[in-house]
Amino acid sequence: MQIECSYNALFDGGWDVHAVRSTVSAARRAVVVSHTNADGDAVGSLLGMCRLLHNAGVPEVTPMLPDGCPNDLIWLPNTGIILSGKTQLDDCRKAIAAADFVVGVDISGLERTGCLAEPLRTSQGFRMLVDHHLNPARNEFSIVVSEPEISSACELVYWLMQSSFGSQIFDRDSATCLYTGLCTDTGNFSFSNDRQSLYLAAANLLTFGIDPMWINRSIKNVFTVPRFKFFAYAMAHRLTVYPQQRVALMVLTDKDMSDAGVESHELTGLINEVMKLKDIDCGILIREEPRSNGGELKIRLSLRSKEHYDVNQLAGELFGGGGHKRAAGATSTVSLEETVKIVKQKLHLEDC
Repeated sequence: MQIECSYNALFDGGWDVHAVRSTVSAARRAVVVSHTNADGDAVGSLLGMCRLLHNAGVPEVTPMLPDGCPNDLIWLPNTGIILSGKTQLDDCRKAIAAADFVVGVDISGLERTGCLAEPLRTSQGFRMLVDHHLNPARNEFSIVVSEPEISSACELVYWLMQSSFGSQIFDRDSATCLYTGLCTDTGNFSFSNDRQSLYLAAANLLTFGIDPMWINRSIKNVFTVPRFKFFAYAMAHRLTVYPQQRVALMVLTDKDMSDAGVESHELTGLINEVMKLKDIDCGILIREEPRSNGGELKIRLSLRSKEHYDVNQLAGELFGGGGHKRAAGATSTVSLEETVKIVKQKLHLEDC
């Protein structure tokens, strides 16, 4: 059986590994960055790319995240070297200003990097994007490696770097990071999993001595008691199911979270629990989130779907959001009450 593992990644009309090789070979100081509220694919592709660039000969490689590394993922190798825009913004600015090569992973554009977007836009470094979201901001990067149909940014990093430099640049640390993103962005291979290349990449990463069972335990077994109880509370008291429309809607206030002693990053995975309901096709989580300065609230939406339901389009039509067909997000600029009203009207939910 022939395994399909070629991609339509774009660099002036084709995937030019020679351009990637020459750019990496010329780099002396690289910065790798991913998105706000980083998940397993963001942190995995960030650290995996950093390790691979270093192994490919780049002398200095600095990973950074707008909010730092989430506690759920600090077990990944080399998380201690990640600069946080939230607590180390001056250091981030200095590293970006000094960089001759900037790589964005798992972002469709620089706006996804939050407080790091402004220094990144003014950077004189050569910029490359490696991403799997729809509609990447091509004008912001000199090289764009984009494949929306691929499972994860980690899988794309694997194929890009393997094609460009061969397997000799991979090691246990890089493979652990990339395998983690494969797991988290596919729900342990339960969705976004219809390409044979995903399983080939996973099998190849196993050859570098990683422990897939330990990785999966580390991904899953991260709940504190307050977080565990809050998931149960949210399911019992903040979830409404609309059987006729096959939609489940969960609405959380900032007070809900503060009363329970949980932070916004601890809601990771909550919307996926909603999708376990057999009689729904779409799940939406709407929640308040304090701004970083502790002031005005903003409203975040997380959308998930099963087959035949495009939440990327829905997120765009609602609040200009986006992502993937089965997983998307958006930010509302109106109140929580008005946001809920808009969503209910759009989906023709009862009591709107």
